[in-house]
Amino acid sequence: MKVAQLSTVFVAFLITGCAGPRMESLMPTPLLYTQLNQGPMDGLSKKELWKPMRVYFATTRSRDQDTRRINFGNKESEEMSMGLALINFGEPEVGWAELNEASRMVDRDGDWLMTVSGIIEAGGLDLSTTPPQPREEISWLVADMNRALNEARRKEIMLYVHGAKVDFYNACAFSAQLGHFLGRDSVAMAFSWPTRQRITSYVFGNDRERGERSAIALSLLLEMLSRFTEAERIHVVCWSAGGRVVTQAVDEFRKRYPEMMGEELRETFRLGTVYFAAADVPHEDFLSALPSLDAMAERVVVSASSNDDALQGAKIFMGGGQRIGQLGVEMTEAEAAIVEDTERLEVVDVSLGSSDRGFDIIGHRYWFNHPWASTELLLALRGLGPEQRGLEPGGHRIHWLLPADYPERMTKEMLPLRGND
Repeated sequence: MKVAQLSTVFVAFLITGCAGPRMESLMPTPLLYTQLNQGPMDGLSKKELWKPMRVYFATTRSRDQDTRRINFGNKESEEMSMGLALINFGEPEVGWAELNEASRMVDRDGDWLMTVSGIIEAGGLDLSTTPPQPREEISWLVADMNRALNEARRKEIMLYVHGAKVDFYNACAFSAQLGHFLGRDSVAMAFSWPTRQRITSYVFGNDRERGERSAIALSLLLEMLSRFTEAERIHVVCWSAGGRVVTQAVDEFRKRYPEMMGEELRETFRLGTVYFAAADVPHEDFLSALPSLDAMAERVVVSASSNDDALQGAKIFMGGGQRIGQLGVEMTEAEAAIVEDTERLEVVDVSLGSSDRGFDIIGHRYWFNHPWASTELLLALRGLGPEQRGLEPGGHRIHWLLPADYPERMTKEMLPLRGND
């Protein structure tokens, strides 16, 4: 796309862009900011102090046939569309300074609701070629991502893969708020697969099969990002059913290059931290793909709670056994051997130590609703090891917990790093 054409697209985007429905409120402030008394926008330059946030996206949803606005609905597409969304935080009349202040507070005044202020659809990625080749129509988008990476303090991409029962807007909004609390110093991206907004479509319908088909597209997207962007690391955060999509995608990615060994894979494709938050992945499926994950990523983190009601229900109504987001999985000798052979797997047990802390970390949304758990995720995306993140060893070398003095431990580790990101 030529510069003149791109300018025209941006003007249309700003004037007539899609105004999406309201999102849920901005997630509670992570402990990282309340404990250190800083805001996520403190380190930005003056030209970066802009309240809305740009989020790149890729989706296997079909675009709705509504000429008045761009919207990706629940129908499954045979292609993957890519583009750019603008996410706004809070009401139009409040500015970035108010957002930064609210993002360091334990108790905020009112809700900071998130909206999609506009969308640009660039075009599609050709899924029929290996390695994947960006089509001419999205060349400007790839160039824009590289510009954003070169302007960022960290030349890294944070890719968010959502769970079941959400829509396209939710994926973009969650990617934006994770990018916001990462300090807006990297590039945020969302991958949206065509789950519908009814849990019955996932439990009893074919949304799981849709996710499996979308995993192929995600696999090719990861390879495209590594080949055609200048990202030094590509981090992946997946929640709930998104964990199934990511597990299969990374496994497919690795199997395309059987001749490559782990170090070569990591240097070539630059996968950083792959974080499974409250993931609805049967442990047998995960263990089957674990050698691929361990070979491809710098770090594989699984967070688990003993009291995740959604995963308990999934085990009962969907079968497939225990999920990796639950605790107490019994493994066979062969499965235990797979775990022992891993070098980069970490399991963060957010329930262990609850008696010493005086509280458990529970529910299916704890990874962003609880300030300790969200801080753990953000620090893992910084490439820090478990002890650097303030964690304490559990009963196995891969097993870690949030100790009662986690705030003090985390603060002690983070203070020397302030201003050095």
